[in-house]
Amino acid sequence: MPQTCDHLLLRAIRKERIERTPVWIMRQAGRYLPEYISLKNRAGGFIKMVKNPDIACEITMQPIKRFSLDCAIVFSDILVISDMFGIELSFEENKGPRFDKTIRSETDLKKIKRDYDVEDVNYVFDAISKIKSDLNNEKPLIGFIGSPWTVATYFIEGNSTKVFDIVKNMMRENKVLLQNILEEITSASIKYINQQIIAGIDVVMIFDTWGGLLNTNDFSDLSIKYVNKIRESLVNPAIPVIYYTREPQDKIEVLRNLNVDVIGIDSSVKIGEFRKALNDKFAIQGNLDKEILKLNEDQIFTAVDGVLNEYGCNTGHIFNLGTGITPDIQPEKVECLLNAVEQLSPQYNQR
Repeated sequence: MPQTCDHLLLRAIRKERIERTPVWIMRQAGRYLPEYISLKNRAGGFIKMVKNPDIACEITMQPIKRFSLDCAIVFSDILVISDMFGIELSFEENKGPRFDKTIRSETDLKKIKRDYDVEDVNYVFDAISKIKSDLNNEKPLIGFIGSPWTVATYFIEGNSTKVFDIVKNMMRENKVLLQNILEEITSASIKYINQQIIAGIDVVMIFDTWGGLLNTNDFSDLSIKYVNKIRESLVNPAIPVIYYTREPQDKIEVLRNLNVDVIGIDSSVKIGEFRKALNDKFAIQGNLDKEILKLNEDQIFTAVDGVLNEYGCNTGHIFNLGTGITPDIQPEKVECLLNAVEQLSPQYNQR
């Protein structure tokens, strides 16, 4: 298994003393870059790019070549795990993901492919191998999965939604079925992320994008329980794990039970208060509002300093946006953000 480089990001995750705050951006390889748009037009769409290891590698490396980022993240999607279930994923322009079948009953669950063969997603592992070669151990590589809860919402709804009526009804009417679905997704997720680790990733990230939908008890029983099960099943127990969710303010007690190294948060959270509420147990990732990147340079510098100051001194902070970057952000504003973190963060790490 490849050795990880002793990089700034990894030292921050371990909460060691560092010279400045590391920074990367969720969806940093993507639609805001003109080189990505050009490649997408030639490749024929998102899914084709994800499933072509050479293209996935090239897209992963685009922001690394353009910016001074502190890590790379594999160009992929949390929903490609559907290939391991025999469920076909497609993406409709401006509408998001869509599946050719759903899991809404025990009958549906029995019909899905159950061996969860990692060969079905070999394109991800091939891409990781190529990316690791291109990185040449100069920067760590993040691989990722969706949390079983978040993936389940898509499998049950069948597409992207804002209301989650079918999932919410299942929670009320048939929680046993929902738990069975979560168990199956967890089993597949463990095999999938472990193969990413074997292929060479340095950090695991678990995106629980829709964890905020759940009340405190359900958050514990339907999300955190399965995230911890994945962590406990990793082929490399020492590999760092980042967990990301949204609107976690009312779930502090449950989050204290997370078996991860870093918690990533959205911009709805005051990062300093969140850090203190968790008794400084975890490193924290986040959490600049992406809308700030539509402002001028002075305003971006002021906002970056605000997040750094709010987090406070000492290590354990990984600077990021609160959500993924969107196509309406100019690359020049990303450069400004990175310059701001580089120039302003040393004072907070030398106290």
